[in-house]
Order: sequence, then C-alpha cells, then structure tokens
Amino acid sequence: MSRGRPWSADDAAQLRRLVAAGETDARIAETMARHPDLIRRQRRAAGLAPGQSRAATVMLMRVNRRRLGKKVAGKYEKEGS
Repeated sequence: MSRGRPWSADDAAQLRRLVAAGETDARIAETMARHPDLIRRQRRAAGLAPGQSRAATVMLMRVNRRRLGKKVAGKYEKEGS
C-alpha cells in the first residue's frame, strides 16, 4: 500500500509560510495537495498555531459578542425580577 509522498523540508517551510499568512488547515491542504489530517498533524508537530482567515476571525468575534450580550442581558433581567 502506498503511503503518499514523504514530507520534505520544503513542505515544512511552505507549511510555516502558509500558517503565518493566516491560512486554514483546509486551505493549506488544498494548496499543498495533501490531506487535511496530515496538515493538522504536521502543524501540531511543528508547534504552529492553527491559521485562520481574517474573515473567520471577524465572524467569530461577532458571534461571541452576541452570545456575551445575551448572557449579560439575561443576568440583568433575572436580578431585576
């Protein structure tokens, strides 16, 4: 059974560049023509934090802000009763 092509120093350097650019594991896997699980394992082994696009970061900030707002509003409603 073939296990694909081996991971090279060039692949590791490209992975570091793409993570630093904020790319997600899925996008990196597409770019490098590798499986996303392999990218995730190699990134973790290299001690790199997962990449995340600016749009995804903004979207998560909005969701968290809404959740926090609902929690705070609910807290004050309970105290006022």
